[in-house]
Amino acid sequence: MGECFNGMDSYVGDYQNYVTALFNYPMYYTIKDVWMYGKSMRNIADRWSQNNQHFRDVDALGIFVDNHDNSRFLYTNGDHRLFKSALAFALTARGIPFFYYGSEQGFAGGNDPFNREVMWRNFDRNHDIFKFIQTINNARKTQGVVNHAFAEKWVDDTLYAYTRGPFFVALTNNVNG
Repeated sequence: MGECFNGMDSYVGDYQNYVTALFNYPMYYTIKDVWMYGKSMRNIADRWSQNNQHFRDVDALGIFVDNHDNSRFLYTNGDHRLFKSALAFALTARGIPFFYYGSEQGFAGGNDPFNREVMWRNFDRNHDIFKFIQTINNARKTQGVVNHAFAEKWVDDTLYAYTRGPFFVALTNNVNG
């Protein structure tokens, strides 16, 4: 998996001429904008459009919410509801989902190295985010998500909906409305 720490599709997309699979950093920044900062969910549809224009294979891109190079989502925005929505998106949308250890435990570390918390002394199978991820992964497996194409169904400022075959996902970034 290649990594080009940049948010511009045109810049990162060129790397797919040399490396098949890359982290989708442009989508990472969109995920942050939409769920962490409350910007319009239309930005997701716009990002897919940009991805399609600049990448050879969008489905070979790694999609993620947290990683070892950046402060964790919950460090900036501690709302577990928004975090879960962003995680559900990353685990079920286009691309190869990448899941950074500790996200399922609600780790909220800041910039490196503080985002590399020790998990083994703090692992809780009853944590609400752990159970949520477990439910998403079971649904992915049961519905065969990886065997079905991504199809956008609805987008507005606060709702984004799509399918992967029979698997329907509707997400919001408006937890107060």
